Amino acid sequence: MSETPFHVKIRIGDRELEIGGSKEEVLSTLDDLDSIVEKVTQAFNQKGVEVQTKRKKNGDVEYPNIQHTTQCSEAIVSLLGTDWGKTPRAIGELREGMEANAIFFPKSTISGVLSWQIKKGVLRRWRDKKRGYLYVLNEKSD
Repeated sequence: MSETPFHVKIRIGDRELEIGGSKEEVLSTLDDLDSIVEKVTQAFNQKGVEVQTKRKKNGDVEYPNIQHTTQCSEAIVSLLGTDWGKTPRAIGELREGMEANAIFFPKSTISGVLSWQIKKGVLRRWRDKKRGYLYVLNEKSD
């Protein structure tokens, strides 16, 4: 009978480390966790390290990394809160951006959430003759 693989995921801020192998291997590696985390942190803090962006299959569009969430509204606000989201986006682009971050919702759910966020004043929307409705975060003036 083969031994079931043993996996541990550790998230530190927006970085994630996954360790896998037999239970004994993983537990012995965890003894060295402090030095591993220190090395990973140093690697990410070096100059010249680029932030990873998600690319569409054809390579034309880059999508920002966002925190994984189970809430459609949080995913939309996170996407539109990035530099990518400063450009007005159509519902299809928002859906693709969410899917690039492994966040999946049907178009009908996204549409309903967008309407709700417009009514709440979180987003602004207008109609473009070529692209349909476009969405951006509502910049509230104090």
